[in-house]
Amino acid sequence: MWLFSSLLSFLIALGLHAAAGRLPLISNSVLRFLAVGTAVGLALVAWLFTAYAPLAVEQLTALLVYAFACVLHIFLFASTLSSVSANLLLRLSRQPLLPEDVAQLYSGRRMTEVRLERLIGSGFLSAGPKGLTLTAVGARTVSAYERLRSLFRHVDAR
Repeated sequence: MWLFSSLLSFLIALGLHAAAGRLPLISNSVLRFLAVGTAVGLALVAWLFTAYAPLAVEQLTALLVYAFACVLHIFLFASTLSSVSANLLLRLSRQPLLPEDVAQLYSGRRMTEVRLERLIGSGFLSAGPKGLTLTAVGARTVSAYERLRSLFRHVDAR
Protein backbone atom coordinates (compact mmCIF):
# COMPACT_ATOMS: atom_id res chain seq x y z
CA MET A 1 0.00 0.00 0.00
CA TRP A 2 2.86 2.39 0.76
CA LEU A 3 4.34 1.94 -2.72
CA PHE A 4 0.96 2.54 -4.35
CA SER A 5 0.45 5.72 -2.30
CA SER A 6 3.91 7.03 -3.27
CA LEU A 7 3.43 6.38 -6.97
CA LEU A 8 -0.13 7.70 -6.94
CA SER A 9 1.06 10.87 -5.18
CA PHE A 10 3.76 11.31 -7.80
CA LEU A 11 1.22 10.92 -10.61
CA ILE A 12 -1.05 13.45 -8.89
CA ALA A 13 1.91 15.86 -8.62
CA LEU A 14 2.60 15.44 -12.34
CA GLY A 15 -1.04 16.06 -13.20
CA LEU A 16 -1.26 19.14 -10.99
CA HIS A 17 2.03 20.40 -12.44
CA ALA A 18 0.57 20.08 -15.93
CA ALA A 19 -2.60 21.88 -14.84
CA ALA A 20 -0.64 24.62 -13.05
CA GLY A 21 1.36 25.16 -16.24
CA ARG A 22 -1.78 26.53 -17.85
CA LEU A 23 -2.20 29.17 -15.15
CA PRO A 24 -0.20 32.42 -15.04
CA LEU A 25 1.25 31.69 -11.59
CA ILE A 26 4.91 30.68 -11.72
CA SER A 27 6.66 30.88 -15.09
CA ASN A 28 9.63 28.69 -14.10
CA SER A 29 8.47 25.10 -14.59
CA VAL A 30 10.98 23.63 -12.12
CA LEU A 31 9.83 26.01 -9.36
CA ARG A 32 6.21 25.27 -10.30
CA PHE A 33 6.86 21.53 -9.91
CA LEU A 34 8.62 22.14 -6.58
CA ALA A 35 5.58 24.04 -5.30
CA VAL A 36 3.10 21.40 -6.46
CA GLY A 37 5.34 18.50 -5.43
CA THR A 38 5.80 19.95 -1.95
CA ALA A 39 2.05 20.37 -1.47
CA VAL A 40 1.36 16.82 -2.63
CA GLY A 41 4.24 15.54 -0.50
CA LEU A 42 2.75 17.19 2.58
CA ALA A 43 -0.60 15.58 1.82
CA LEU A 44 1.20 12.23 1.48
CA VAL A 45 2.85 12.76 4.89
CA ALA A 46 -0.53 13.52 6.46
CA TRP A 47 -2.07 10.40 4.93
CA LEU A 48 0.88 8.21 5.95
CA PHE A 49 0.58 9.36 9.57
CA THR A 50 -3.05 8.25 9.62
CA ALA A 51 -2.33 4.92 7.89
CA TYR A 52 0.82 3.83 9.78
CA ALA A 53 2.36 4.20 13.21
CA PRO A 54 4.56 7.30 13.54
CA LEU A 55 7.99 6.79 11.97
CA ALA A 56 7.14 3.34 10.70
CA VAL A 57 9.43 1.89 8.05
CA GLU A 58 6.57 2.06 5.54
CA GLN A 59 6.17 5.79 6.13
CA LEU A 60 9.83 6.53 5.60
CA THR A 61 10.05 4.25 2.59
CA ALA A 62 6.98 5.80 0.97
CA LEU A 63 8.41 9.30 1.46
CA LEU A 64 11.79 8.29 0.06
CA VAL A 65 10.19 6.70 -3.02
CA TYR A 66 8.08 9.83 -3.59
CA ALA A 67 11.07 12.14 -3.10
CA PHE A 68 13.22 10.02 -5.43
CA ALA A 69 10.55 10.11 -8.14
CA CYS A 70 10.22 13.90 -7.81
CA VAL A 71 13.97 14.51 -7.90
CA LEU A 72 14.36 12.19 -10.87
CA HIS A 73 11.59 14.04 -12.70
CA ILE A 74 13.19 17.43 -12.01
CA PHE A 75 16.62 16.17 -13.04
CA LEU A 76 15.39 14.63 -16.29
CA PHE A 77 13.07 17.52 -17.10
CA ALA A 78 15.64 20.23 -16.37
CA SER A 79 18.33 18.32 -18.29
CA THR A 80 16.08 18.05 -21.33
CA LEU A 81 15.50 21.81 -21.43
CA SER A 82 19.14 22.50 -22.20
CA SER A 83 19.90 19.38 -24.23
CA VAL A 84 20.80 20.15 -27.83
CA SER A 85 19.80 16.65 -28.94
CA ALA A 86 16.40 16.81 -27.22
CA ASN A 87 15.67 20.26 -28.63
CA LEU A 88 16.73 19.18 -32.10
CA LEU A 89 14.47 16.12 -31.96
CA LEU A 90 11.55 18.29 -30.84
CA ARG A 91 12.13 20.74 -33.70
CA LEU A 92 12.42 17.90 -36.22
CA SER A 93 9.18 16.38 -34.94
CA ARG A 94 7.42 19.61 -35.98
CA GLN A 95 9.08 20.16 -39.35
CA PRO A 96 12.01 18.93 -41.44
CA LEU A 97 15.19 20.98 -41.28
CA LEU A 98 18.07 21.33 -43.69
CA PRO A 99 21.60 20.84 -42.34
CA GLU A 100 22.19 24.58 -42.86
CA ASP A 101 19.15 25.37 -40.68
CA VAL A 102 20.49 23.13 -37.92
CA ALA A 103 23.91 24.75 -38.14
CA GLN A 104 22.36 28.21 -37.85
CA LEU A 105 20.04 27.25 -34.97
CA TYR A 106 22.84 25.64 -32.98
CA SER A 107 25.72 27.96 -33.76
CA GLY A 108 27.80 29.14 -30.82
CA ARG A 109 26.29 32.62 -30.92
CA ARG A 110 22.70 31.35 -31.12
CA MET A 111 23.29 28.85 -28.32
CA THR A 112 24.59 31.66 -26.11
CA GLU A 113 21.60 33.85 -26.98
CA VAL A 114 19.15 31.06 -26.12
CA ARG A 115 20.84 30.39 -22.77
CA LEU A 116 20.82 34.09 -21.90
CA GLU A 117 17.14 34.37 -22.87
CA ARG A 118 16.35 31.43 -20.58
CA LEU A 119 18.32 32.93 -17.69
CA ILE A 120 16.52 36.25 -18.12
CA GLY A 121 13.13 34.54 -18.54
CA SER A 122 13.72 32.45 -15.41
CA GLY A 123 14.58 35.54 -13.40
CA PHE A 124 18.27 34.78 -12.81
CA LEU A 125 19.55 37.71 -14.91
CA SER A 126 18.25 41.10 -15.89
CA ALA A 127 19.26 43.10 -18.95
CA GLY A 128 19.85 46.79 -18.40
CA PRO A 129 21.71 49.71 -19.95
CA LYS A 130 24.97 48.56 -18.34
CA GLY A 131 24.55 44.99 -19.56
CA LEU A 132 23.51 41.77 -17.86
CA THR A 133 23.36 41.61 -14.06
CA LEU A 134 22.38 38.97 -11.53
CA THR A 135 18.97 39.36 -9.96
CA ALA A 136 18.37 38.56 -6.28
CA VAL A 137 17.29 35.05 -7.32
CA GLY A 138 20.44 34.67 -9.42
CA ALA A 139 22.64 35.88 -6.55
CA ARG A 140 21.01 33.39 -4.13
CA THR A 141 21.51 30.60 -6.66
CA VAL A 142 25.19 31.47 -7.13
CA SER A 143 25.63 31.66 -3.36
CA ALA A 144 24.06 28.22 -2.88
CA TYR A 145 26.16 26.84 -5.73
CA GLU A 146 29.36 28.22 -4.20
CA ARG A 147 28.48 26.79 -0.77
CA LEU A 148 27.86 23.37 -2.32
CA ARG A 149 31.13 23.55 -4.27
CA SER A 150 32.92 24.36 -1.02
CA LEU A 151 31.11 21.59 0.86
CA PHE A 152 32.12 19.00 -1.73
CA ARG A 153 35.57 20.61 -2.13
CA HIS A 154 35.29 21.14 -5.85
CA VAL A 155 38.10 23.16 -7.35
CA ASP A 156 37.17 26.72 -8.30
CA ALA A 157 37.15 27.06 -12.10
CA ARG A 158 38.05 30.77 -12.04
